Amino acid sequence: MNIKIADENDIENLYELNKLFENENSKKEMEIFLKNNNHEIICIAYSDSIAIGYCTGLIIKSICYKSSRLDIETLFVKKEYRKNGIGKALIEFIENEAKSKNIFHFHISANNEKSKLFYEKIGYKNTEEVLLDKTINCE
Repeated sequence: MNIKIADENDIENLYELNKLFENENSKKEMEIFLKNNNHEIICIAYSDSIAIGYCTGLIIKSICYKSSRLDIETLFVKKEYRKNGIGKALIEFIENEAKSKNIFHFHISANNEKSKLFYEKIGYKNTEEVLLDKTINCE
């Protein structure tokens, strides 16, 4: 397995993985975003030449805090490759990439018990922080 920072050469594979994850960006939108990206770490895992998973993290900088943090937004591994340490390897890769940018604090939101247990197993702690979400009408 090989994990790397995604670049323009990975667009097709990211798009296909993103479709499996049921996200909504078009291939063109992803390509534009990747070319102009300076606020998100995006890594992709390959087994031989097959894209098998990816992980994304938003770099959050605030006027209120000295240091930045990384909000891990997406972790996806193809079903047939799960339970082989790939998710853990993707998280470790993105953490190391963040550390190289002097980012040492990470947030992950788990939307089900299975993912919560996975993140706790690799060192993340449940906090008392409550995550609230709102979508506004764009009409």
